[in-house]
Amino acid sequence: MRLIELTANQESFNTISFNRTGLSLILASQKVDDAQKTYNSTGKSLSIALTHFCLGSSSIKQLEKHLSGWEFSLTFEINGVEYTSRRATDNQNQIFLNDTKYRLGDFNAFLFDLLFEPVDDLDSISFRSLISRFIRPGRGSYKDATTFIDKEKKPYAELLNNTYLLGLDPKLVFDKYKLKKDLEEAESFNKQFIKKPEFQKLVSDSGGKNIDISIRNLKDDAERLKQALDTFVVADDYHLIKQEADDFARLIAERQNEITRLQNAVNNIETTLALRKDVPVEKVLRLYEEARVELPEMLKKNIQEVEQFHKSLLSDRSNRLTKEKQLFEKQIQQLTTEIGALGEQQGRRLQMLKGKGALDQYMALSQKLSETEERLQRYELFRDITTQQKNKINEIQIGLKAGNIAANNYLTETAMPVLEENISMFQSIVRQCYDDKNAGIEIENNEGNNQIRFNINPFIDSDGGGGINKVKIFCFDWTLLLAQHCHKVKFIWHDSLIFEGVDPRQRATLLKFAYEESERRGFQYIIALNQDEFEAARRDLESLSPGLPDKILKRRVLELTDESDANKLLGVYVEMNLMR
Repeated sequence: MRLIELTANQESFNTISFNRTGLSLILASQKVDDAQKTYNSTGKSLSIALTHFCLGSSSIKQLEKHLSGWEFSLTFEINGVEYTSRRATDNQNQIFLNDTKYRLGDFNAFLFDLLFEPVDDLDSISFRSLISRFIRPGRGSYKDATTFIDKEKKPYAELLNNTYLLGLDPKLVFDKYKLKKDLEEAESFNKQFIKKPEFQKLVSDSGGKNIDISIRNLKDDAERLKQALDTFVVADDYHLIKQEADDFARLIAERQNEITRLQNAVNNIETTLALRKDVPVEKVLRLYEEARVELPEMLKKNIQEVEQFHKSLLSDRSNRLTKEKQLFEKQIQQLTTEIGALGEQQGRRLQMLKGKGALDQYMALSQKLSETEERLQRYELFRDITTQQKNKINEIQIGLKAGNIAANNYLTETAMPVLEENISMFQSIVRQCYDDKNAGIEIENNEGNNQIRFNINPFIDSDGGGGINKVKIFCFDWTLLLAQHCHKVKFIWHDSLIFEGVDPRQRATLLKFAYEESERRGFQYIIALNQDEFEAARRDLESLSPGLPDKILKRRVLELTDESDANKLLGVYVEMNLMR
């Protein structure tokens, strides 16, 4: 893929016609001697945003707000075929490619198929994620060599795309990510599952016993209930017979109570008859003699008469009580006979009910069996789910360990030629600036408990400074371009941010490398530079290669100035900043 031209449907727009190969310079010059004017509003960074806009980026609301009615077009070439994409600011959900209308998703998928090698089931690798590694889209893209999209779904998506463009197997990255994600979901499911009220109730109902014990007890209960139902005989007149048996039981109880009452009366009579309430006359007279008191004959006679009267009373009372006792005993005998007869009647009815029951009793028994079986099913379900989840977690953990082994073997065997090629390219570019520093691209297997398969670390010794960090970004981007792993992109586009904080000598060296390498390889290197940045490197460029500054300036495809709005990219004044 090569960029040919960026245009707009407005005459004021300053078209950018890129050089087909070699360096294309977009230069921002300050013509007005005014400290309040800067290079930042001329449009060099806007050109990057508009190129992404024409290459299917997400909608840009500021374009719709500030540039209503505008339409931008980007002409590019892939495999010798020229394409032009057109996209309007007012209807950003669609884009035209050679006058064929596409939805953004379809447009991006079409370009992916043209530019990149196919990859299966890896949603985070797309045309948009990959093309942004050749046109860093914003200020956040220049913080770190491996971070191209500031708000990319870090760290997995970033690693997946970088692995792909470095020629490594992205499936290893995906497999660990997927396994770790599955593990987190399984562990989270387990935590949430055991907190469910229905599970907590089962645990509570089990009384703290092991679930298997509760299941065994419920199976036993269910078996007993099944057997009871199998032998259950429903008696249609069960309740009537049961009522008769209950009536006989009540009558027996009433008679038994009456026998008890009569027996108590007999006992009382017997006790009464056993007591002697009379005092003999002889005993009375003896008491007086002992007291040496002589009683008159008349008094003795009266006492004897009284004694006779009492004997008569006692005899009558004894006869009456004896008759009452005999009557009570006869009644007891009659009641006992009645109880026997009633008991026989009750026994016959109870025999009729033996082994039988009422329909509602059968239904109640059946309902209890259903409830027991339902509880048993819930216990078994919870046991099965928890067992499956435990097995799943163990299987995932085994998969993660196996993945660590596979990744170690991959890096030390299969991928070694690619790793060495990438390191060699990166080192050769770094040595253009620092021939005394160790450099390379470290790729280590990450065996930690995380979603990251590889640690990718482009490094330059003592790379703590911002300037050296930008050199590292430059060298890493060129490594991806030169290696041509899995892609047909033939250009890099850098904003002036790539040289922010870089020493003028290193800036000149990198410009020289980009100028010469892009010409030699037939690639495009597009650079947006501020005039002062170029002038600061002019002397070093001249010393590196006489006449090189003029050669670079001849590769200028657009010069933007602050003289007037017409000299800015849009050709009109618009207050917006898309380079975040």
